[in-house]
Amino acid sequence: MAAARAGDARALRRVLEMTSGPAFRFGRGFCRDLHDAEDVTQEVLAALVRNLDGFRGDASLATWAYTVARNACARRRRRAGRESLREVPLEGGAGERAPALEIPDPAGDPEREHERAELREALERAIAALPAAQREVLVLRDVEGLPAREVGRILRLGERAVKSRLHRARLGLRSALEPFVRPARADRPPAPARPRAAERAARCPDVALLLSRYLEGELDARVCARLDRHVRDCPRCGAACDGLRAALGECRRLGAQPPPEGVRRAVRQAIRAAVAGMEPRLTPGR
Repeated sequence: MAAARAGDARALRRVLEMTSGPAFRFGRGFCRDLHDAEDVTQEVLAALVRNLDGFRGDASLATWAYTVARNACARRRRRAGRESLREVPLEGGAGERAPALEIPDPAGDPEREHERAELREALERAIAALPAAQREVLVLRDVEGLPAREVGRILRLGERAVKSRLHRARLGLRSALEPFVRPARADRPPAPARPRAAERAARCPDVALLLSRYLEGELDARVCARLDRHVRDCPRCGAACDGLRAALGECRRLGAQPPPEGVRRAVRQAIRAAVAGMEPRLTPGR
């Protein structure tokens, strides 16, 4: 950012490229369709160029970009008279599906690729079906990987509220993806019964919630040790933990993918236009 403000054209291009992917994914998750997400991405890039001199790092670039994208989506929803984010699918309008994000499978197994495509579509549907407040937190924390404190700054929430919404969103996601994510240990024969195993099973804790809390650093060492012992002894709870981990892994895979090629072309055009508009201030050779 400092180099871009100083007139380095190469640095400006790099900043815009780094901002475009997260802005697109946020726009795609919370705007109506792929075209809206593309427009929001370009709006974020244009706002960044306009405010280049005013950005001093009080918040991270990611926080700033997500805030601009969120506000842009909100304006579009108001203009379109949409009633609720909860009713917004991750699909195009007029019955046209938005292109799925491509997740390459190194194994090249057609059956595995088909399963991966089904899981990807199920993940997008599950995220779209979450209540708006939960969806925002899940996209920022588990798809984009931002820290909980950073998510709170974007959404203007306390860290405790962020984590509360996040736990509920994760449980909803695990439940929705359960038919598509079958943990390996669910197929294993149950372990030999230990004394009072039936009694312990009758009072199983909500291990998926506890795992979510563990991932957010909310459990002390003693609770973690008890949870670990219980999960080893209880196939049902072990499968629940595996299912949540698999669901969150798919979220991260989704966040690691670049926008579709058509969007990338539009973003490259927007970047060229932004750089051209600032040519009097820039040093092309740097």
